[in-house]
Amino acid sequence: MLLVDRPFGVRFRGVFLTSAIRFSFADQLTVSRDRPAGFDYMRITLAAAIICLHGANVTLGFDRAMEIVGHFRMVNAMLLALFFALSGFLVTASLLRCKSLISFIGLRVLRIVPALVVETMLAAIIIGPIFTAIPLGQYFADSKFHVYFLNIVGDVHFELPGVFLHNPAPNVVNAQLWTVPYELWCYAALALLAATTICFNRVLYLGFLVLAQVGLVCYDVYHGDSLFIHLHPHLLVFCFLLGVGFYLWRDKIPFNRATCLFALLLCTAGMAGGRGDALFAVPVVYVACYLGVTNPRRSWIVSSGDYSYGMYLYGFVVQQCVAAFGPSIQYWYLNVLISLPVAFGVAVASWHLVEKHALRLRDQLERFEAAILSRISVIGFWRRSPKRIELGATIGGSASG
Repeated sequence: MLLVDRPFGVRFRGVFLTSAIRFSFADQLTVSRDRPAGFDYMRITLAAAIICLHGANVTLGFDRAMEIVGHFRMVNAMLLALFFALSGFLVTASLLRCKSLISFIGLRVLRIVPALVVETMLAAIIIGPIFTAIPLGQYFADSKFHVYFLNIVGDVHFELPGVFLHNPAPNVVNAQLWTVPYELWCYAALALLAATTICFNRVLYLGFLVLAQVGLVCYDVYHGDSLFIHLHPHLLVFCFLLGVGFYLWRDKIPFNRATCLFALLLCTAGMAGGRGDALFAVPVVYVACYLGVTNPRRSWIVSSGDYSYGMYLYGFVVQQCVAAFGPSIQYWYLNVLISLPVAFGVAVASWHLVEKHALRLRDQLERFEAAILSRISVIGFWRRSPKRIELGATIGGSASG
């Protein structure tokens, strides 16, 4: 039986439960009926924070911004790590409901691709012609215009011909899309782990994470001279995979505020210098998952839709459009004050006009999957029937199970 420093009490379905047992992430998820508001608030907060950080890039230029923001390296490192950790935790919940890779990959496509297609086309066909410094005939004939559409399939290109040519951060249209290939690597890695059943056996998956942790620490030791203003991409993928592990072991991981504060202090101090980042991935993922499974009262911002992806897609290009109006408003705080509400408004439109409708295709996807599995059942996931985790799953003898 696992003990905590103090007893706790939880009211659930009219019953007040008290115990000296450790209250787990699984218990907290059950209390919130698997719909904690913390994840929704975190995603939109992180998206807004990244727009704030980009305010320096689009008004000072990348080199000057890196000099300044470099003094707050832990902020850059933690923001993306939190994003990838949250994604790993949430995507795993989706994966465990899927019957095969058909629905898992299909759901990822429905969530990511439609909005990305629309954003890419708007940037290339509307924003580009408005802000380009070259004749339109030359703009549409340029190879940069043609290859820009490869962003839709994850082959990221940041430039459109002659666009934002005189901005402090010249030529760059969508700098934030640099993370898209690594997000796709995360999904590909999880799909492979599912196909090999590794992520359906949490003990085996824990062994995989331990080996990966040891390998990344060794890699840091031999490549410690290369510093990033944020986490190296391979560590972002590792944070995603750790998020997967946290979900698989959610009934054994304590939901504890003191542990969260200690983890936050540890990863903030550790990531400030950029040395040994691999050692601090676990505490930053704990912080992400702890904050995510909290369940504050929902406001209309998170109850009316998921606007974080739209803010991510449109934030930088909106900021570049604002910066293009000249030096008089090329101050980071003015850029943020103008861009943030505009990006949020565009994200709201993206959700209600594109993303929400794309997700409604889920039923058709599941019917298609069922038809395929009825003929070729071998391609379905092989796994044991999952044991249902209820509130208090860690109470009594099951705590040491």
